[in-house]
Amino acid sequence: MTGADSRQYELVYILQPQLDDNGVNGFDGRLCDVITAQGGSEIVTEPWGKRTLAYPIDRNFEGYYILHRFQMPPAGTDEVDRLLRYSEDVMRYLLMRKDD
Repeated sequence: MTGADSRQYELVYILQPQLDDNGVNGFDGRLCDVITAQGGSEIVTEPWGKRTLAYPIDRNFEGYYILHRFQMPPAGTDEVDRLLRYSEDVMRYLLMRKDD
């Protein structure tokens, strides 16, 4: 696909608070690998760190927040969604297409 077929996306996800730095970095690495494998390119990764949740999720009151901005073809988002949906480390996520 050409660059004209790619779109920009923002992804925010919350990881389990029980993970250590290696677990957080390991999941982040897997996500970046999936983005690259689907023809995407990473633009920005902003780890926001461990924060208190607005409401408990599965009896957890904290979570690791991470923001990704990346560019990829629309068909590649299915694989990113699959990784996030079926990972036990991810408590919540939101994948949004940025307006052009």
